[in-house]
Amino acid sequence: MKGIIKNIFCGAAMLAGTLAGVSCSDWTENEKIAVKDPVFGESDPELYARYLESLRTYKAGDHQRTFVWFDNSNKQPASRGGFFSDVADSVDVVALKAEGRLTKSELEQVAALHEKGTAVIAAFDCTAVLAAEGEEGVDAATRLENALATRIAELEADALDGLTLCYEPTDPVHATEQEQAAQLALDAVVGSALKELRERHPEYILIFEGTPQYCSDLEAVELCDYLVIRCLDAASVYDFGTRARYMCSISSIPTDRFVWLVSAVPPASTDNTGYLSDASGASVRAIGALAEWLLLPAEFGKAGLGIMDVQYDYYNSSMIYRYTKEAIDMLNPSPKN
Repeated sequence: MKGIIKNIFCGAAMLAGTLAGVSCSDWTENEKIAVKDPVFGESDPELYARYLESLRTYKAGDHQRTFVWFDNSNKQPASRGGFFSDVADSVDVVALKAEGRLTKSELEQVAALHEKGTAVIAAFDCTAVLAAEGEEGVDAATRLENALATRIAELEADALDGLTLCYEPTDPVHATEQEQAAQLALDAVVGSALKELRERHPEYILIFEGTPQYCSDLEAVELCDYLVIRCLDAASVYDFGTRARYMCSISSIPTDRFVWLVSAVPPASTDNTGYLSDASGASVRAIGALAEWLLLPAEFGKAGLGIMDVQYDYYNSSMIYRYTKEAIDMLNPSPKN
């Protein structure tokens, strides 16, 4: 935070000291004066209100949407980089990864994003739940059902705008009968949860991440507003189209609502997270490469761009969320990022 320090120079202090009988050292302490950071629109509320109205109109219109996943597990962030309300204004949907109820500060951030027309939803990862060690004697389907019910109760209590559910069933063609039965039980849990949530909250944003083409309950898949093609481990831009075509291999999969998900680059990253190869073979940031690819014509619908762990993109000397903003501007020039 910027601050102003008032300096009392020794020369002036000596003059005053001769009158008041005090020494120079008594007058040379630096005093910090609290100064608020300038807030966009604070000096002109009417102008800011018009900006917000323009922003909401933009988001309600037809455009390629931007979805970001934010790790909000740190409930007392030491910097603004830990505040999800600071994401680029033109982001359409923020998915919060941490389980549990939101804090008072987080609820205030949700309200701030709602004012900008940004939806805030809860994220749920079935794979993480199933990989965790469960209670002895409790089968996987029951563990998943209980965890999913808890997460849904949390998002309802916090009045969020929906759910993105990561579920990656595998192709059952080469599975054993036992494996097929186990997956059908998990499919039933996921399908039932999505159907009940849609019936209870028709206004919710529902997102299916993963491999919906292998889910036995395709009716539940069709109820989702968006289908996310996870490309976190994509090696090149060619994987974007290849993975979409795999998903299109099942005729019942709606092909007009695909969103591709890549990762932001972690600070001081030592691996290739957030990078992939472009058409020339050069290593490039996945966010920008995906934005460029989304502008190309295709036989399937390109609903938007997804960024996993967008908080990594906050820290930049020239502009916060620089690469996120550049991608949004490439897809849809916006009122302000």
